[in-house]
Amino acid sequence: MSTANVADLSQGRYLLFLDILGFSQLVNTRGRDEVMGVINEALAEFDRWARLNSQFKTIYFSDTFLFYQVPKGFGAWAFLDVHAIGALVLTSLLAKGIPASGAISFGEFDVFDRTEGGHQVYFGRALVEAHEAEQRENWIGISILQSAWKPHEAESPGIIKAFERDKVWQQREDNVLLLNPFIKMRDWHLHDLIGEIDCPYEEWDAPDFSNEIAAFRFLKNQADAYSRQVDFTGKVVSKFHATQLFIAQIFGAELLAWANKISTTDQRSLQ
Repeated sequence: MSTANVADLSQGRYLLFLDILGFSQLVNTRGRDEVMGVINEALAEFDRWARLNSQFKTIYFSDTFLFYQVPKGFGAWAFLDVHAIGALVLTSLLAKGIPASGAISFGEFDVFDRTEGGHQVYFGRALVEAHEAEQRENWIGISILQSAWKPHEAESPGIIKAFERDKVWQQREDNVLLLNPFIKMRDWHLHDLIGEIDCPYEEWDAPDFSNEIAAFRFLKNQADAYSRQVDFTGKVVSKFHATQLFIAQIFGAELLAWANKISTTDQRSLQ
């Protein structure tokens, strides 16, 4: 690795850029209290993880959330933390009926608190890259950019493909990783098959597993509703359909059937 690359890694930060979808319509059609409710729900999730992991902080403006690494420098821990936290935050928002999409990048990102006027200034290549990537995507999910995963692959060759085999993400032809946010479903599927889940699904490993069940249900119900209306082309509508296709691909038939079973409204307490 060149000296320049080493310097870049030592000065970089991981950044999760997350946008609430349909926020402008929400502001235009709903009351102030409802809009504030959506914002507060989202902020609560980021605040929860910032408390649990002091190495990350949150910046919020309008419909956008930035969850960034505080200490500069690449570390495998930061890569693993940011994509896992991103997945858990996304499913928590979806569980509350708040669709969002975003991207994870690594690179220069500076934050300054100006004493004069109390302003916060932030900028950097990682922010520009993540914002542009989120704008290009047409789904409800989180994309992991090459700047984020390649340093980890360089440190642990083969790790990206190994995680892909475990359904953590799907690598696209352009080398963007599409993150599977259903961490707990991946983990608990086989445990359930051998009878280890001995209480109602939505009480098991709460709140994260129950969030995933509600998130899966929300995505499916929204896509099904649009299908019944023969609506496939709207900007937000197409994101729901694309997300359903992604979930079917990365889950596979067996995991998808189980997820459908445990998220069916009238089977919340099957155990």
